[in-house]
Amino acid sequence: MWKKYFRVVKLVPGQVVVPGYGTIDFSKDNISVEVCQKLFESDFPYLAITEEGKNFLYGEPVKATVFKKTKLKNSRLK
Repeated sequence: MWKKYFRVVKLVPGQVVVPGYGTIDFSKDNISVEVCQKLFESDFPYLAITEEGKNFLYGEPVKATVFKKTKLKNSRLK
């Protein structure tokens, strides 16, 4: 379940020795979201939060990016 809210970065998902938590196997789904959140908030370098995680944990809505087509004035490219 934690994989919806966080992703592993900078290493291949597998066993990692984490001080204070012991060995955590990031290839498994049995890690609690609370543990991942605590690791993320303590600047653990191998977890990144997803947009869905931001919304679920911090209540931030997922923002859609809208691109608007505009004409450039005085453009040298034509």
